[in-house]
Amino acid sequence: MKLQTLKLRDQSGFTLVELMIVVAIIGVLSAVAVPNFKKYQAKAKTSEAKVQLAAAYTAQQAFFGDFSIYHACLAYMGYEPVNEFNSRFFAVGFATDVTTNLDNNAYADAVNGGMNAAVCPDPVVSLDASAAQVNGATLFLAGKGMGGVSSDTTAFFDAQMDTGTTDLGDQTAADQTFVMGAVGVVSSDNITGANASSFTINQDKVISNLNTGY
Repeated sequence: MKLQTLKLRDQSGFTLVELMIVVAIIGVLSAVAVPNFKKYQAKAKTSEAKVQLAAAYTAQQAFFGDFSIYHACLAYMGYEPVNEFNSRFFAVGFATDVTTNLDNNAYADAVNGGMNAAVCPDPVVSLDASAAQVNGATLFLAGKGMGGVSSDTTAFFDAQMDTGTTDLGDQTAADQTFVMGAVGVVSSDNITGANASSFTINQDKVISNLNTGY
């Protein structure tokens, strides 16, 4: 009887060392990619602040066109995002300690021109709004955030937006100015009022990013 010898096919594959190297590479890529992705997501959320501030700016300019002064009564001007409370990351408006005394002549001219003095008073009175309608509101809080925290209190907003950060000029000819702010939680790594994302806009439509928040 003649015996046949069969030659087995080559069964070579990845060695254990090679597999460990692949796993290590995947781990390194994940360590780099995941934080960058989270940062990209957080940065994308900040576009909301610019959109909201631009809308508030437009309301201010329309108000100025009617009454020749700026004020903090944003709701009266037409900026009133109360229906967006649960979908907004950013609280927008003026800090609660902005209580400017307006120039008597400029203010009187505005009232004589039809401005409602009850909702746009002198001195400025802070009124915050969340999901509720508040006529003459100067600050609109936000109900959406990260890590269970949102910019839904005046204290959270004021942690960065004190007087001098957000402000209103006295509306004399040399001081017809304003600075409005936006503060929001866009990252679960930054969930305090002091390190949340924040922006401002002034009467010249200059937007400044005070804190990235991610």
